[in-house]
Amino acid sequence: MKCAVIIFIKFPEPGRVKTRIGRDIGNAAAAELYTAFVEDMLVNLDKAGLEPIITYDPFQPPEKYKNWLGNRTYIPQQGNDLGERMHNALLAGFRLGYDSCLLTGSDLPDLKPESILQALKAIQKAPVCIGPANDGGYYLIGFQNNYLTDSVFKNMEWSTEKVLSETISRLEKLNIMPSILPEHQDMDTVQDLKRLSKKPNAQNLCPKSLAVLKTIFETSSAQNN
Repeated sequence: MKCAVIIFIKFPEPGRVKTRIGRDIGNAAAAELYTAFVEDMLVNLDKAGLEPIITYDPFQPPEKYKNWLGNRTYIPQQGNDLGERMHNALLAGFRLGYDSCLLTGSDLPDLKPESILQALKAIQKAPVCIGPANDGGYYLIGFQNNYLTDSVFKNMEWSTEKVLSETISRLEKLNIMPSILPEHQDMDTVQDLKRLSKKPNAQNLCPKSLAVLKTIFETSSAQNN
């Protein structure tokens, strides 16, 4: 089974990425941090031979993304809300000839490539797989081609603790039983950043992110003294 790994990415412009964290550390620092998140993730996925597809926010032209991230497959995000953009990204993956598609975010610098490989194995056996986040959402969702449905993307209360449970409920109503992957957490708050900085294997997984975090925390400490 030929499976695509699709990553949602924004261009790291201050005020347009990681704005929740930006309220605490400043938008410029948040954009620098997001840049490191993306680059660390792609290095890990490339090392694992996963050849991720970039679905990019078209507020900036694809040339800017190519200059930043290199020679890859790029798909523009399309849709009026997050759910529509996610559904369209998966559809685009299937139009490229893939039998199944995994879709994940770009603020998961400490996500092990083994976790994606586990999802690849899961989607070979199950029609859908989901990677839960500990805030009630999910960090990854995948579909076999014949089971993609927009019902899990329409009228969803995104960024709430109901997303995961509501997604599973909607799938089960369609008699689709998803495979549930191990939990992981994306980077949404300063507490998440502090957790990342203390993670034992973080230096191997996301060295760029840790270097930026060290500068941010040192600057914050100096300002408070």
